[in-house]
Amino acid sequence: MATKNLDITGKVCPYCLLAVQKAVATLNPSDELVVLCDHPSTATTSIPQFAQDTGMTVQSKKVSSGLWEIRLTKK
Repeated sequence: MATKNLDITGKVCPYCLLAVQKAVATLNPSDELVVLCDHPSTATTSIPQFAQDTGMTVQSKKVSSGLWEIRLTKK
C-alpha cells in the first residue's frame, strides 16, 4: 500500500476535482490518496461523492478552521 499526498489548498472547482481524478488514476488497489483542501463544497460534497461513485472508501475530517483532510482508498 502506497500513500500519495495532494495539496489543493487555494484552488477551486473544477480544478480540485480534476486534480483528484488525475491522482486517483495513478493509484493501485489499496493505495491511499490524502488530499488537503480548503474549499468547503469540494471537501464536503464533490470529492466524497466522486469517491463513492467510483467505489473508493473516503474519510473526511476538518483539521482546522477552513481546512479538510480527505483520505481516499482505492479498492
